[in-house]
Amino acid sequence: MNLGYMRDIYEQLHKNPEVSLEEYWTANFIASELENLGFSVKTEIGGTGVVGIMEFAHPGKCLAFRADMDGLPVTEKTGVAFASKNPGVMHACGHDSHMAILLSVCAYAAQNKAELSGSLIAVFQPAEEIVVGAKAMLKQGVFEIKKPDYFLGIHNWPSIPAGTVGLESGPVTSYADGFKVTFMGQGGHGAFPHKVRDPIAMATLAVQNAYALTQRTDDNLNPRTLSFGMIHGGTSFNVIPETVEMEGTVRTVSEESQQGMIELLHKAFNSSAELYGGSYNLEYRKGVPAVVNDPLVVEKIIKLLQEETAHIHLITQGLVSLIGEDVGYFLQEVPGALLFIGSGQEGAINELHNPCFLVPEETLHTGYAVLTSILRRLTV
Repeated sequence: MNLGYMRDIYEQLHKNPEVSLEEYWTANFIASELENLGFSVKTEIGGTGVVGIMEFAHPGKCLAFRADMDGLPVTEKTGVAFASKNPGVMHACGHDSHMAILLSVCAYAAQNKAELSGSLIAVFQPAEEIVVGAKAMLKQGVFEIKKPDYFLGIHNWPSIPAGTVGLESGPVTSYADGFKVTFMGQGGHGAFPHKVRDPIAMATLAVQNAYALTQRTDDNLNPRTLSFGMIHGGTSFNVIPETVEMEGTVRTVSEESQQGMIELLHKAFNSSAELYGGSYNLEYRKGVPAVVNDPLVVEKIIKLLQEETAHIHLITQGLVSLIGEDVGYFLQEVPGALLFIGSGQEGAINELHNPCFLVPEETLHTGYAVLTSILRRLTV
């Protein structure tokens, strides 16, 4: 029964995507479904966030599951019958599948309320794509009514095959930071470069120095990456400008590595500016924290899944990614983990945020089987 319900929910959500902070239809739809299932529902948490709570018949632990709600500003090219009806918006990251899985688990919880222990908190989070939703929900008291003992986020993961599940102890995503550096020199005529202090030369050297230092000081045990995404400077082909601005991102998996990258950037930018007689200003913006899976929670879940869902292949290594995921804010408050549900398919587009990406139905079934098993066992 719940598998058919889940498929219908998935298609309805896929047809009606909304971008971050504008998940109004989605929030109303979810709240209505939760109310129909008998959950106590609270809305407008952290903007459009929705939370459903259900108490079960037997005493036990409180478990929270999180599904993110927002789509992306992407024009869909899948060609499926249930493609997005909203021009220029698509569930290209599979958040529709997360919501469908969690709602079907909520349906299971309602049907088996008399046999289950503890309680369930279903957290439907807005604005994950711009990594502000989790923090906003926490700020507005998402756990004021009841604080969970365990918190589990879910995300489909095309890097592992559909029909598998990934769960690894420790950091699995990165500190996702941004920066802006301005190089300041003295502009002038392009025919007389010896009379200027060229910020374009500073910026060019700075990119090379920063990449080289990152590569030559890399530690395989602490993966990290540096990328430049924007560079702006100048107004004419024959005018050397006064300033050049560059922006980029740094991804690390520990606070120590994060601080090391800040020091590295200063070293690269300072030496580049000094060589050409200029100066620089670095604005470093710390973003979301790394998602760090609690080792004890991971151990418990791995054990129960090996017993309950032995037919589903469980991957426990090699899952670390340098993406940013704001579920890390929740995991700073409550022990838990981010669970990856395989969505990779042979011969398909296996890239999140791609206009042709679709979550396969097998992923929905796997997510449902795993989450209902965790609900049965982890709350006892």
